[in-house]
Order: sequence, then structure tokens, then C-alpha cells
Amino acid sequence: MKNAIIIGASSGIGEALVDFLVNDGYVVGITARREELLVAIQ
Repeated sequence: MKNAIIIGASSGIGEALVDFLVNDGYVVGITARREELLVAIQ
């Protein structure tokens, strides 16, 4: 199982990286300052 943690995942490159890794089969943990955007990404 592949795992990753993305810091700054609420927008921009971080958000794009989350999408890329999830589509590649990773289990991704995400963190950021803006909780409402993290909930939307989840």
C-alpha cells in the first residue's frame, strides 16, 4: 500500500498533487490551514 501526507493541500499544487496521488492508488493524508477547503477535498 502506498501512502503520502500532503501539507498545504487546500489549494494550488497541493490540491493537484492530492488528486494525482489518489488516482494513482495512494492513501493520502492532507493538512492545511483552511479547514473548510480540506473538508471539500475529502
